[in-house]
Amino acid sequence: MKVLLTETELRVAELAADATAIDAIAAVLGVRPAEAAGLLETVYRKLGRAGGA
Repeated sequence: MKVLLTETELRVAELAADATAIDAIAAVLGVRPAEAAGLLETVYRKLGRAGGA
């Protein structure tokens, strides 16, 4: 199964994999923390991981 992430989602995934805090991810992306959290949830959903755990 091939999972396609957008460039932004891939960047979020890379930052999260490095244990970057959501506020820092938001700062890197230039978005609000809530938007960064939403992107991270989308990444988890696309990868089949509920709640990021």
